[in-house]
Amino acid sequence: MSSDKPAFKALIWVLRIVVGGVFVMSGLVKMIDLYGFVFKIEEYLAAWGMTEPRSLVLIAAMAISGYEFVLGLLLAMGCYKRVAPWGLMLSMIVMLPLTFYIMVAEPVSDCGCFGDFWVISNTATFIKNLFLTAAIALLIVWNGKLRSGLFKPAIQWIVGAWISLYIILVGLIGYNVQPVADFRPFPEGTSLAAADDDDSTEYAFIYERDGERREFGIDEQPDSTWTFIDRVATSNADTQRPDFAIFDGDDDVTEDVIEPEGYELLLIIPEPVRADVSFTYYINELYEKADSAGIPMIGLLATDEEGLEMWKDLSMASYPLYTADDTQLKELSRGVMSLVVLKDGRIISKGTMSYIVNETLADGIDGSDIPGCLTVDTGRWMKFLTLFFAAVLLLLYLFQGLILAVKHKIWRKFKKKNVTLQRNDPQADPTETGGTDQTVEKNPNN
Repeated sequence: MSSDKPAFKALIWVLRIVVGGVFVMSGLVKMIDLYGFVFKIEEYLAAWGMTEPRSLVLIAAMAISGYEFVLGLLLAMGCYKRVAPWGLMLSMIVMLPLTFYIMVAEPVSDCGCFGDFWVISNTATFIKNLFLTAAIALLIVWNGKLRSGLFKPAIQWIVGAWISLYIILVGLIGYNVQPVADFRPFPEGTSLAAADDDDSTEYAFIYERDGERREFGIDEQPDSTWTFIDRVATSNADTQRPDFAIFDGDDDVTEDVIEPEGYELLLIIPEPVRADVSFTYYINELYEKADSAGIPMIGLLATDEEGLEMWKDLSMASYPLYTADDTQLKELSRGVMSLVVLKDGRIISKGTMSYIVNETLADGIDGSDIPGCLTVDTGRWMKFLTLFFAAVLLLLYLFQGLILAVKHKIWRKFKKKNVTLQRNDPQADPTETGGTDQTVEKNPNN
């Protein structure tokens, strides 16, 4: 196919955008929820009987996510026409056999390619990677033949550095505060309190006959040949408490400890062995101030009764402690230790203890000010960050000709000044400054 034909150019741009877009989405959603990707990598390692320090896993998670995002976006914009396809092909050389193994052996339930944003089966993941590999192979052959791109080659390094800074900031916010977008089962606005059974809630009734199950409305009850099985809510689903359980020993006390009215603080510790005991002073101070303002606070730990007693001894906690499933706690809030703020049983904010201690627990804070001080709006940070970086990219695109002209002019002045300095230097070699006064050493034997 001729590289001058419009159809060929259109095909290359479609391949660039589609392949690049897949990698951009994959890298972005993993970097947004960096803790989630760390947990997924550790799940892989556990399936293979391996354990690595969390710090190394974190570095690997950031490197993989950033690699996919930066190369994918560079490809989609037509930058680094040879480097970007080859870089992504190196990724597929690893991912294609890995996803084939996952499809066959199923060591994990899903590959985690798109985090919690889009969970697809292991088979679908392998098929997706087959198509991606074929598309990247075409780009390796054809991409360099289409010279057009959004940015000129001399300015592409600035673009690469800028988008690298963006994705690193997104990951650091997600890891140290909370993900800037929440794709998990308990996003802000989710109610953890049990819903009241009022007249506004409608129900469907499930009956069974001869192995067949069917739903009936309240006004369409079946005859006596059908057997009642269950009742399910069909409206006001947003007021129903999701499948989240808090235990006191073996008893489910979720409805008893989640306050249906007013503010409440939940201290979340999904990995007690990693918990930083140095935060306990601030946590106890926070509890005292919240308690003085009539705001209850409870601790939720993924441990057993012995672990609760150990934490109580280490932290000198006077707030009530309960247990919960570690997976549910990780889904509820990211971080080794984090705080969830509820209002009327509904999640309004989440934040890691490291962020809260550094930013919000200032001296003189009043108990009544605690809910407002603990509110963290990472979604607003994401909007501002994305708009700012996109605006700078747009300015680079619109004024890249001017930028290159200024750069060339500055370089010419610097080069001219350097040559002048060399000519004025009596110790300088005349040949380096274009001089013609050269001394030829005569051989005494001639």
